[in-house]
Amino acid sequence: MSRIPPQTTSTSITTFSNNTPLSVLTTQQQPNNTNYTVGGQQSAAETVNTSADKTLTEHDLKRMREFGKLFNRHSSINRALLEELFRKEPSEYTQTVYQYASRIFHCLKADLTDNPVLKALTNEKEQQQKKNMILDVPKIDYANEKEKRRTLKLAFSVLRYQKVVEDLLDETQFFSLFPDLKDEYSLVCTILYDYLSRKFQIRDDPADENEPNNNALITQIENSILQEKTRLAAALARNRIKAQALSIEELLPESLREVQQHGAELPVYCWVNLIKTDMNTVLQVFENDEQMTRVYNINDVQRKTFMVDFHCPNLLIFHYSQKHRISNHRLVKEGLLYLQDKSSCIAATTVTKLLTKKDNILVAYVSGGLLVQLLLSLTNELESKIYAFGARTDENLRDLQGKMKQFGVEKRVKIFKERFIDANLDEMNMENIKVILCNPPCSRSALIQPLEFLYNEGEDVSLLKNFSQPSENKAYIKECVQREMAYMRQAVKCKYSSAKAIAYVTYSKSSKENDDVVNVTINEQADFRQQKKDTTNYKIVPPIVPIQIGINEQTTVLRHGKFLQFEASQKMNGVFVALLIREHEKRRIKKKQDIHSSDSEVNDEKQKRGTKHHGFQLETEARAKLRKSSVVQKSAQTAAVTTTRTSTSKRAKSGIAAKRDQIQTASTPLEKSQLTSQQSKIPTLSEQLASIGKIKGLDTPAPTD
Repeated sequence: MSRIPPQTTSTSITTFSNNTPLSVLTTQQQPNNTNYTVGGQQSAAETVNTSADKTLTEHDLKRMREFGKLFNRHSSINRALLEELFRKEPSEYTQTVYQYASRIFHCLKADLTDNPVLKALTNEKEQQQKKNMILDVPKIDYANEKEKRRTLKLAFSVLRYQKVVEDLLDETQFFSLFPDLKDEYSLVCTILYDYLSRKFQIRDDPADENEPNNNALITQIENSILQEKTRLAAALARNRIKAQALSIEELLPESLREVQQHGAELPVYCWVNLIKTDMNTVLQVFENDEQMTRVYNINDVQRKTFMVDFHCPNLLIFHYSQKHRISNHRLVKEGLLYLQDKSSCIAATTVTKLLTKKDNILVAYVSGGLLVQLLLSLTNELESKIYAFGARTDENLRDLQGKMKQFGVEKRVKIFKERFIDANLDEMNMENIKVILCNPPCSRSALIQPLEFLYNEGEDVSLLKNFSQPSENKAYIKECVQREMAYMRQAVKCKYSSAKAIAYVTYSKSSKENDDVVNVTINEQADFRQQKKDTTNYKIVPPIVPIQIGINEQTTVLRHGKFLQFEASQKMNGVFVALLIREHEKRRIKKKQDIHSSDSEVNDEKQKRGTKHHGFQLETEARAKLRKSSVVQKSAQTAAVTTTRTSTSKRAKSGIAAKRDQIQTASTPLEKSQLTSQQSKIPTLSEQLASIGKIKGLDTPAPTD
C-alpha cells in the first residue's frame, strides 16, 4: 500500500475488501514521519495524541469503532461534522409524561378523519360539531413544576403535528400490523411524535431513580415503533419531498410556523415585586453581581445586557437566550421577580395610573392569579384592595388563596368563585371601587408564545387547541364576542357611585373582539340613557401610559387616537386596551314654582336666574371656560373700586388726624376754639375729593394767575 503524499488533502477515503472496514487515511507532516496503518490498528502518532481522545464521550468512541474512522478527529472542521453525525438527540420525556400528555391530546385533538364511509354515515352538521367539540381536560397531579412544563410542551407539540403523525400511521398501516393498539390511539400518536423529533433514537433511561419506567403498555408501543421505524422514516421522507420541506417543521402550515419562529425569539420579561424589594436593589444585583450592562433600547438587548421597559417602570427585559438563567435565578425563587409577558403588565400599569390613596380595584377574571399579584405589587403604597371574580371551583379558589397568602397580602384581596357576569354586584360588600378591570376570556389570537402564557398565567389548558389549528375558528370567535359583550354590559351597569373608569383588555388581534365590542357598548349605553333617563355616561379616552414618539418606538401603540394596541411581534405578545371614563351629569338648583303659574312666567323667572328649562345640564368645557372668565373679570372690577375707595378714605382720615393734632398742641385757648369750630364742620365727599384735586366744584371759580 502506497503512502499518501503530504501535499494532498488531509482526508481520503479508500475502498477495502468486504472483510476490512472502511477507514480514512490521514497524513500530516510529522517530525518523525511515522507511517500510518489501516484496519483499526493504532499508529504511533495516535499513541502520542491520546490526550485528544479524552474530549470525546464514550458514546462517540463506541460509534467510531463501529463505523470506522470516517473523519480526522484532529481537524476542527471534521470534528464538527463528526459530532453532528453521531449526536444523540436527548429524550426529556418519561413514561409518566407520555401518559399525561396523551390525556390532554385526547381531549383537545381535532377530528381529521377523511374516511368516506364515516362521512356517509354522519351528516355534515354532526361532523362539524364533532370536529369543534372539546372535552374537559381532567385534572392532573404533577409531581413538580418541571414535569408540568414538559407535559404541556409535549401535548402542544402533538396537537400541532397531529396531521403529520396521523398521515404516517395511515400510510404505513400501523394499526393493521398492531391491532391491539387501536384503543390507545392518542398514546401512540404522542409517543410517535417524540420518536420522530429524535430521529427514532432509543429513549434514555430516566436520570431519576425514583421515576417509574416499567409501564408495559408504553414499552410495547415503543418497541412497535422501533420495529417499524424504517417504514415510518421512509414515509416521512416521501411526505417531505412531496411538500418540498427541508425539515419536519416545514410540514406545518405557514401560520403555525410563523408563531413558532417568533415565539422562539421572544424576550424574557419579569416584573419586580415592589412589596419585598425596590428597583434600585434589583438593578444593582444584575449590574454588579451578574455583570450585566443596562441598555435603553430594546434592539440593544443582548446576552449580557438588560433594560427597564419604557411603558411599565417595574418591568425588566432580558435576551431570550437568558430564559433558563433568569427562570432559575435566586430572585425568582425568593419571590422578588415574577416572569410575566409585557402584554399582561400593560393593563395593570394603565389601571394604577387612575388610582389615589385607598382606591380599590375590581378584576372581572382572576385567571391564574398572577395579574392580581402584579396589581397588589403596583398599589402597595396606595393600600388598594382588589376584588376578583371567576375562581371556577373550590379547589381553584383554595389554590389562589394560597398564592395570595404566600405573596404576603392576603388581607388586601378577596376572590369570589362566581363569574363576573353572574354576580349581583349591588348586593356585594365591595368598598370604594374606583376602577373595573374588564379582562374577559378571549380567543388569545394575538399570542405568539401561548405555552409560556398558559404556564405563567395559569389559564385553562383548552386554549392550546386554538393554536394548533391552521385556520381561524369563526364559531369560537363568535362565542368569545358574545362573552365579552356580556362582561362589558355588566361593568357598565355597575351602580357603585365610586366607580370612575373601566379598563377593557383582550389578547386578540380581531377587531370584532376589540374595537367593535367597545363601540357597541357605547352605543347601547346611549340608547339606554334615552329610554331610562340614566344619570351616568361613559366615554372613550386614551389609556394613560407613556408613548414614545420617534425612532425608539418599535410598534404603533395608539390606534385612532384612543385605543392602545401592541401588535404581536418578536418583541412581545399582542394586547388591546381601551379606557372608558365615567361622567356624572350635574343637577342644577331648581326653585319650586307655583303650580298655577303660566309657562311664560316660569320661563321668564328661569331666564332671570340663568337656568334652563330641564333639570339636568352637563357642563361642557367651553361653558366652564366662559364662566371662569366672567368671574375673573368681575373680581378685577370689584378690586379696582375697592382700591379707589380705600385710598380716598385714608387721605381724608389723614387730614382730620392732622387737625386733631393741631388742637392738642395749640398754645392759647383762642386758637383751640378756632380749630375746634373748623373740625366740627365735616366736609362732604365732593369737598374731600376737590381738596385732593380729583374734581372741581361746580360753583368754585377757576383759579386765575
